Formats: sequence, C-alpha cells, structure tokens
Amino acid sequence: MTAAHSAPPPCLSCPAPAARGTVASVPPFRLRNSFPHGLRGTGIRTPSSVSSISVARRREAPETITASAWDVTVLQKGLPVLVEFWASWCGPCKMVDRLLDEIARDYAGRIKIYKLDADDCPQIAAFEGIDRVPTVLLFKNGEKLKSLTGTMPKSLYVEAIEQLLSH
Repeated sequence: MTAAHSAPPPCLSCPAPAARGTVASVPPFRLRNSFPHGLRGTGIRTPSSVSSISVARRREAPETITASAWDVTVLQKGLPVLVEFWASWCGPCKMVDRLLDEIARDYAGRIKIYKLDADDCPQIAAFEGIDRVPTVLLFKNGEKLKSLTGTMPKSLYVEAIEQLLSH
C-alpha cells in the first residue's frame, strides 16, 4: 500500500512520464486558426492594422492642455477651439470623451479640440465659470461663444460646432 503512494501525483498539464526519471516529449503548442475559410481576414485586426488605427486616433484625438498653455492654446488660436472640462472621477466625462474623439476625427483641420482637467486647473475652471463637469466650451478668436454642460448626444455637439464654424 505504501508503494502506491510513494510516487508523486502526475501533473495534469503534462503527459505521464514513460519511465521513472524520464519525461515524455511534449509536442510544441501551436495556435490554430479557427475561422472558417470564407471569413478569414474580414473584420480581424492584425497587429499592423491595430497600430495604424491607434496612431491615427492619437493624432486626431483631443489634446490635453494645462493652465500655463491656456492663453496661447485657446485664446490666441487661429482655428475655432472646443475645450472639454473634465475630471478623472467623472463617469459622464468618459462618455463625452468618446464622442469628442469621434468629432475630432470628423473635424480634423477645421477645429481644434482640447481637454482640461478641472481638478488640476481650478483657476481656469473658476475663471471660465465651470461649476460642473463635463462642460464643453466653444471659442472663436478668443471669445467664448457657447457652453454645453452635461452629457449630450453627439448631434448637439456637432450642431454647436457647425454654428461656430459658420459664425
């Protein structure tokens, strides 16, 4: 009875050794493509396409600004400017962030979109009268023309931008 318990239990992930002291060879692990042949390549992101997507998003995504860059970046900018006042703890701010990422791609070169953390720059938030986040301000030639507070549908942001561009 003791002989049955003297051998260590077999590893569940390895094949049992053929003899004591030797280990059976394990075939190399190979990842198999489980997609049907007709669907191969459609809708599948390869590493090269993922990196090109993320680079494109980074280039057109809203930029983060600070209080030291406020005057130069927003008030003296030639293009119309949209600024989102946000906070890291704010759930609705994350929803607005996604909308502004889409809008930044749609309006690239026609409007500049920035993000400003209201917790990090309370002096700018107070100066602009921001008492709730998310708040989106629209500027043209340094003049604040529109303010949107709260989470709005994308169509309202687009309408405000179109009004800003035609003003």
